[in-house]
Amino acid sequence: MVQIFHSFLEVGGSAVAERLASWQRPVTQILALCAVTVSGILPVLAHENDPKNLSTEPAYRGPGWRQGQGGLAGGFASSNVALRSWVPLDELHSGSNRGNDCTGYVSPSGREYAIIGTDQGTGFVEITDPTDPTVLQFRSGPTSTWRDMKVFGEYAYIVSEGGGGIQCFDLREIDSGVVPEPASVITGGTLSTHNVAINVESGFLYRCGGGSNHGLRIYDLNADPLTPPFVGEWMDRYVHDVQVVSYLDGPFAGREIAFCCSGFNNGGTDTGLDVVDVTDKANPIVLRRITYPGAAYSHQGWLTPDRKYFLLGDELDEGGLVDYSSLIIINVENIALPFYVTTWDNGNEAITHNIYTRGDLAYMANYTSGLRIFDIRDALSPREVGYIDTFPTSDNRSFDGLWGCYADFPSGTVIGSDIQRGLFVVTPEIAEIRFFPVGGVPTLIGSTAQEILFDVDPLETEVDPDRFFMSYDDGTGLQEVAAEYLGDSRFRVITFGLQCPGELSFQFGGYDTDGELYRSEMFSTIIADEFPTVFADDFEQNLPWLVSGSATSVSNGRWMHGFPVGDGIGGDPLTDFDGSGRCYLTGNGPGYLDVDGEAILTSPVMDATEGVAYVSYARWFNNSAGPWAGQDSMYVELSGDDGQSWVQMEEVGPTGEEASGGWYVRLFRVNEFVVPTETVRVRFRALDTGPDSLVEAAIDSVKLEIIVCSEEVFGDLNGDGFVDGADLAILLGSWGASNPDIDLNGDGVITGADLTLLLGVWTL
Repeated sequence: MVQIFHSFLEVGGSAVAERLASWQRPVTQILALCAVTVSGILPVLAHENDPKNLSTEPAYRGPGWRQGQGGLAGGFASSNVALRSWVPLDELHSGSNRGNDCTGYVSPSGREYAIIGTDQGTGFVEITDPTDPTVLQFRSGPTSTWRDMKVFGEYAYIVSEGGGGIQCFDLREIDSGVVPEPASVITGGTLSTHNVAINVESGFLYRCGGGSNHGLRIYDLNADPLTPPFVGEWMDRYVHDVQVVSYLDGPFAGREIAFCCSGFNNGGTDTGLDVVDVTDKANPIVLRRITYPGAAYSHQGWLTPDRKYFLLGDELDEGGLVDYSSLIIINVENIALPFYVTTWDNGNEAITHNIYTRGDLAYMANYTSGLRIFDIRDALSPREVGYIDTFPTSDNRSFDGLWGCYADFPSGTVIGSDIQRGLFVVTPEIAEIRFFPVGGVPTLIGSTAQEILFDVDPLETEVDPDRFFMSYDDGTGLQEVAAEYLGDSRFRVITFGLQCPGELSFQFGGYDTDGELYRSEMFSTIIADEFPTVFADDFEQNLPWLVSGSATSVSNGRWMHGFPVGDGIGGDPLTDFDGSGRCYLTGNGPGYLDVDGEAILTSPVMDATEGVAYVSYARWFNNSAGPWAGQDSMYVELSGDDGQSWVQMEEVGPTGEEASGGWYVRLFRVNEFVVPTETVRVRFRALDTGPDSLVEAAIDSVKLEIIVCSEEVFGDLNGDGFVDGADLAILLGSWGASNPDIDLNGDGVITGADLTLLLGVWTL
């Protein structure tokens, strides 16, 4: 058995070996997995170094689910993705032990079909009603874990690592439930194939892999769709998967380009991306070969719709330079000079498998984390907007779960093919409108007329610009004001007559053209006409802060005043917050000078009696760098009696984003915690109670500020302290003019909008 395992690693398996070592799998477990593979559950090992041989969970045997028939769906976690139906493997074919890839077909009548592979053949399933799919036909093929399929026109083309060449299926009678036995194409050398791609713009089919260092084998579907002739090949490198497109305009018009996920030694050596010009099928030309940091096994990828970037998934890099499902982003605007841009990950441990793009979205089949959907309008920083986890037991780094997905149905239906659980039919519910205050949430807002600008960002929907608004509450009750559309994505609202002093809670809202309502998160700010600072310390002075606690030395991580001089390896900051230079930080020095015990930093006294007072500060806390991460916290406390007693304002940690370093600014109203006095103090307590945990903290820019409110009354145009008929007369007398002293809404002209505002604050 040891010899079998060693042989497995030698057949193009060096990258696999490195990843297995990095994942620290016990050798006995790996040997057991190899034994399972050899014993016959996965009968064909044509692609020995493909890690799907290590898939360990058996196929699910049992009932599926159809929304149209009621019942429960099986506990698949999801967000913004609705499960419509689930067809298990044994419903497709009773002898199937593994699912593999899938694709879709839309007949001329508009009916929709899923085509899904198993280790025994291919299932054809009507999903026109996604809540009640019908298995029409199962056609056997060579027994193999690996099967791939694509559609061109009214024909489907299916290949396998088990041989058989190309199975060519005629789909013209599928609306009648008939899928005839396929024709076979056995030209082009070895009958084994790993993947198949079709350029639907040119009508050429490309077989990928299927033997040692097999690249691309090319067939012309235009000549005869059921027996397409073999017309050329590119065998410089092994190609695991490929996307082929035709450029119809621009500088590359008339050229057909293949983006090949490739390498030597069955793809595992010198792995990367080959950009190949296949315009001349008899003489393909390599335009560029590039690799990327941490390359382990270039598996599959897809172009963004604008063809600016190629999003590549490396199947074995998780556990190497990256810890999570990742995408290697390559700029391919100039096909002759592509270059690596960055590597992005989604924070989930599951392995990246197959990705496809459509419009603003990317759909990723990521093994144990299921189907993940990302907003790729900013392709360098995708944003997850939906998912359904088809492998509910874990998101571990294993080769189980969702293999493939297909998202090109006109209805919006999406399908996924799961190794253990078969076919999933889902409907993404991704439509959203996001709201962004221009310049960020204001730290304070005046009580008189104030302008607030916000931008909207719709995804998979269209906004109705006449139906946007802001809801707000200044402590006197909920109110709503209509937003003015300024063009592009920007809106404006005007607030007036806010209760001062106070706090304003506000939320933006709006409708899409279908009448669906969307709202932002709730924002908050301080209502103040002035906000003078009573106490401020940027730590460029040496004010009398008190350092105490059981962390009594630098090596114990005591609080220290100065320029940050650490190297960051223990999670300490490299710079202060406000750029002035100095701050207070624990164990200031290179290496591991983290807190051991309790480090306490107490402020000088502050006078909070001159008005409604707020205390603010910038803080840094990191307990994520050590072997015992997420064990400890920092506490921020306030005293109104010169430190005799303390009230907690916040606990930072022990887990969460703000416990992993980074500067964060916080602001609290003093009288919510203590009675404001002349001897208010704030203190910061960083604790390290775990034996192997690392704790680093820092504090900067501490302030105490007070609210000052104007006595000006909004709408009081004559200054008598009331809003009445005299003010109305002044406004009407300036009707249509441009007078900033009377223009209540600030739009540059006196109109009915100003009259509405004045009447809204009329003194009773």
